[in-house]
Amino acid sequence: MNYQSRSSETELLLCCARTHLHKKTLQRIEVLLQQFIDWQCLIRAALMHGVGPLVYTSLRMICWEVIPKSGQAELQSNFLANVQNSFFLTAELLKLLALFETHSISAVPFKGPTLAASVYGNLSLRQFGDLDILVHKEDIARAARLLVSQGYRSSAEDSDGFELDGDDEDVAYLEPKYYVFVHPNRGVRVDLQWRITERYFSFSLHKDPLWERLVRVSVAGEPVRTFAPMDLLLTLCVHGSKHRWEKLKWMCDIAEVINTYKEEIEWGKIQREAYKRGIERMLGLGLFLAQEFLGTALPEEISKKVQGNLGAKSVAQQINERLFAEINEPPGDVQKIIFYLKTKDHWRDRLQFCFRYLSQCFSAVVTPTSKERSVLPLPTPFWFLYYFFRPLRLTVKYVRLGLTHLYKQKKDGERVRE
Repeated sequence: MNYQSRSSETELLLCCARTHLHKKTLQRIEVLLQQFIDWQCLIRAALMHGVGPLVYTSLRMICWEVIPKSGQAELQSNFLANVQNSFFLTAELLKLLALFETHSISAVPFKGPTLAASVYGNLSLRQFGDLDILVHKEDIARAARLLVSQGYRSSAEDSDGFELDGDDEDVAYLEPKYYVFVHPNRGVRVDLQWRITERYFSFSLHKDPLWERLVRVSVAGEPVRTFAPMDLLLTLCVHGSKHRWEKLKWMCDIAEVINTYKEEIEWGKIQREAYKRGIERMLGLGLFLAQEFLGTALPEEISKKVQGNLGAKSVAQQINERLFAEINEPPGDVQKIIFYLKTKDHWRDRLQFCFRYLSQCFSAVVTPTSKERSVLPLPTPFWFLYYFFRPLRLTVKYVRLGLTHLYKQKKDGERVRE
């Protein structure tokens, strides 16, 4: 791949966003430090991509004295804030896991503190801002009540509701994969999940053998159940693909899992599991990005297969161009759909994705919310009318917004001519 457009700041960022700096990486850093480095640009990118702690630790060890004092202060302040936040959230996670266990609810944390402790080897090296907890679908209601008993409140943005206009009342909740709870006093957000991705990704973990392969890791000295290395790697590749790999942090997760469990990973088994789940392309893309962006060492056979994947190279090139763009505009729905289709293994999967995605969009348009009930109170026997009223209300709303926008443009044009 052609990465000539990468700046010195970007290359230095990629070299520093890892827990171990090998000889070749250190040599590359020495060359980069001979060039002009816009430290504010590098620090801004590190914080935006969630790799501030990794970059701080690497720079502190290699070239701390060449960084301007203001840059040092910003990096250190961010790192110390992350340390405090990480330990605070870890303590909250352990408390909640103990609560769930007391009530016989199987709960599995992933990402966040668990990933930081087991893969990065240090709670302060991976930046995270919430707690992701997986439970069985039938335990969601009980787990939710327990969180409420601890002072948590259900957030208005909970679930995978299809948001039509950014207005909380207009979010239709359609069998969400997770429920968001926020503690108003502690500022802690908990995503209570029973699946990893939306239904149209076809990656449900309900009644999955994954639950039988859970392993125990130490988090702040406490044993915690989490995904086995194979399941963790696959899950992270799907998670990154779902978010279109818009943050370098998610590539770092892949790289660190491979580096940490390189003696335990059974690549043949992982490939078979990916094939069975229909996520071979997502796995291949995740591995390709970790190797190309962060120099992650892969077994020769896997590396050849990954490097020979022209589809992954094409998508990775697009990710590279978007990832470090100075102005990174959010993608439209069409761009997202095209990206998702490229990560699907078979035409059958692509057609199924389109059908499920469009079905969810359609359901979101017609499924009533509390907004409809507040605008037009109806007796219970007539609630079916809300399915007709919601599309009508949204049509009126957007026509009005469109006319207001056109009127504003016209007025602005008249002022310019004056």
